[in-house]
Amino acid sequence: MGLFLCGLVTTAQTLISGQVDTALVPKGQQVHLGLVSVDELSQKVFKAPIGSAAIDANGFFAFPSLEIADKDAVYRIYVDTVERALERTLKAEQRFLLSNRDSIRFTKKGNPFSHYYNTNKADAEWKRLRKYESALFRTHAKDSDSISFAYVKGVKKYAKDSLRILMVKLIGIKQLDTKDLLEKDIAENSEYYVALLKELKKSDLDRADYLFLENKLAFLTTETAEAKFKLSSILNIVLGSALLGLGWLVVRQRRQRKSWGLADLSRQERTIQHLILEGKSNKEIAGELFISLSTVKTHITNIYSKLQVSSRKELFRKSQN
Repeated sequence: MGLFLCGLVTTAQTLISGQVDTALVPKGQQVHLGLVSVDELSQKVFKAPIGSAAIDANGFFAFPSLEIADKDAVYRIYVDTVERALERTLKAEQRFLLSNRDSIRFTKKGNPFSHYYNTNKADAEWKRLRKYESALFRTHAKDSDSISFAYVKGVKKYAKDSLRILMVKLIGIKQLDTKDLLEKDIAENSEYYVALLKELKKSDLDRADYLFLENKLAFLTTETAEAKFKLSSILNIVLGSALLGLGWLVVRQRRQRKSWGLADLSRQERTIQHLILEGKSNKEIAGELFISLSTVKTHITNIYSKLQVSSRKELFRKSQN
């Protein structure tokens, strides 16, 4: 029984271990481990390490006592001296996902920390995401506009369809932000990001990890509200100057509603109907109202059914009558 308990303690105390090539790491150096927030993934300046481990004569190292979180978090393992001495010729760091339920072991193969075995499933998924990103860059490397479009479309689709672990999905979205591609995609696909933020808030992830997304969406909401306020102010001025003709306009609208059956249309359906009569395409309507194309098509189907028309041409003809 005592031996069994001893084995449990030993396993728990060596979550992170491995071996480095002593020919690449100067004698007397230590391996450092740092905790990295999602918001810091693109930064080159990091917080102080949470632990350090000595490297023995054969290159072996282990972190015997570390407080690793019970949920997935991003860690960074590195050797300072190698980074400064070799600069870009050698990658002397590695980032990975780990929890205190997992273990990771680095092998001597290749550059320091380039090869490892990790029992953490989220880290395996993150590896696949990074591999997918690299493939995108290789395919579109010659055209900067092409890579921007492909990256947004590809990474977002991959995050939505292939990533099952929320932490890794968040890292993928953070990559869009790092490349200054997130705001534009939020403007075009706001419903997706609002739903993602709700999912993040319900999870056990730290708010600090997804605060960047929350701030982006808050900015978008504020900007949209300001635009609506300006439009509302202009409309109020116009309506005020046309006060004498307002009564006639109301009567006319009521008659049109009775003849068209508009009383049955929802507020959103009336808005979309108005945009159709302005000659807007489905895609333009989706962009203006910040809704998906499929949602626009659903609303148009409901409008046609309620007004008893079957096409835009018939809708225009009925509006003129």
